[in-house]
Amino acid sequence: MKRRTTRMGWLVVAAALMAGISACNTADKLQPEETESPAVEAPKTYTLTVTATKGDDDASRALSLNGKTLNATWTAGEVVQVYSVTGEGLMEMESPDPIGTLSAQSSGSTTMLKGEFISTYTPTVGAKLRLRFNDRPDYTNQEGTLEYIATHCDYALAEITVASVDAAGVVTSTGTASFQNQQAIVKFSLKRQDGTTPVEAKSLTVTVGSTTYKVSLAVAASDIFVAVRKASNKAVSLTADGTSGHFTYEKTGVSFSNGKYYAINIKMTRHLSIGDLFFSDGTCGETLQEGKTPIGVIAYLGTDNWTENGVTLRDGTTTLQSHGLVLSLKNAATNSKWGPVFSNEFDSSEKVFSTSDLSRSDHVSGYTYTMSLVHKNADNYPAASACWNFIPEAPANTTGWFLPSAQQWVKMFEWLGEMGEGSIIYRFRCDQSLSALNKWDSAMAKAGSDNYDSMLTSNCWYWSSSECPGFDDSYAVGFAVSDGILFTERHKTTIFSSFPNRVRPVLAF
Repeated sequence: MKRRTTRMGWLVVAAALMAGISACNTADKLQPEETESPAVEAPKTYTLTVTATKGDDDASRALSLNGKTLNATWTAGEVVQVYSVTGEGLMEMESPDPIGTLSAQSSGSTTMLKGEFISTYTPTVGAKLRLRFNDRPDYTNQEGTLEYIATHCDYALAEITVASVDAAGVVTSTGTASFQNQQAIVKFSLKRQDGTTPVEAKSLTVTVGSTTYKVSLAVAASDIFVAVRKASNKAVSLTADGTSGHFTYEKTGVSFSNGKYYAINIKMTRHLSIGDLFFSDGTCGETLQEGKTPIGVIAYLGTDNWTENGVTLRDGTTTLQSHGLVLSLKNAATNSKWGPVFSNEFDSSEKVFSTSDLSRSDHVSGYTYTMSLVHKNADNYPAASACWNFIPEAPANTTGWFLPSAQQWVKMFEWLGEMGEGSIIYRFRCDQSLSALNKWDSAMAKAGSDNYDSMLTSNCWYWSSSECPGFDDSYAVGFAVSDGILFTERHKTTIFSSFPNRVRPVLAF
């Protein structure tokens, strides 16, 4: 990599000694017992002027790319903190707080830094001073652009030594203060395995050894800039989620040096992703595949209670090791009641009382509740029964179709619909709802226009397997599709032809 040579200026340090001495009280000759007050010396304030450069192709504040060279320049007004350093090696100690502040007087590759020491600090010959630019930034959360790194993540150091302190000023023995960056900057160019097709990522997680950097992008991109700390012979992993799915990459023995710029092409492996088609043979695909029958789309991924992990399947012996939830392409029923009304009795163990219930992780198993209702009396619970007996038949080693709980609906809205976590409110409409349902329809449309039922059908309700308390325990939880999504109570026996109750099955795999 080419390195930019910067003409070094010489360090110019000027010190102005400002002192004030308080006036002495004059003894009163008529009162000899009074003595003169001692003289009080005002604190001395030393000013410091330093010529400073960014140094070669180190990266600081104003950054630009010229081929593979990362050019770094000063911007007028940038602030540098000054710390005192004592001791050497393991015994080195740095002052906990700055002893002075300098600011850049001009823009460019070289600038004059001017400022003052605090009044309680007196420079001495041989004193070592450390200059910090953008002191101790946070690298853990970034936005993936060079501009963001320049403003928020850049961190550079320089050291100078005091050679003399006299009436002429403070002089250092060091020449121009050359700032050295304390991080590397990496441009990751994300590609698919073919090495040419870009991976447009909305988020990227980079782990170097035990350090993780999370990048959230305002606009999906395949070229992503990340500031990383120095590392030697570390394992590196990348996880990207974007417009075309979930991708990963791993490599061992990777090193990054401070002040260096790296441009790396990454061939990433695609995995199961939200919005992928789910086929009748239990396989998944990004697009429709010849000879395979699509039956749903992946609406949530995880190995948790929401995905029915650990439940016993219908055969009574197999324990599900889950990966996610699949939303059926078709409705199981278009005008169905939930079930009968039993006074003072809940038909399943799931109850939703408030918005907080929608985010909990326990008592969320739609599969368990559906199985309980069907085994109680399938004829009395048509919504659950329609899911349990839904055609096409679900693949082996899945739960089979069931009526999702209210919490599982929330997870699907958050993941497949890309709604913000916590944005779905019980008994209240959601502003992002129509956008979410559009994303659901877009995912299902990959199966072909004749192979799915639109979720955007207006004036309808979708049942969940969750219940809620009413005057006589006669309500279940559903959501309405019109101008928004509404999680609320719906009378268990209600059927309206003008505002019908639909049933949409899911399965866990």
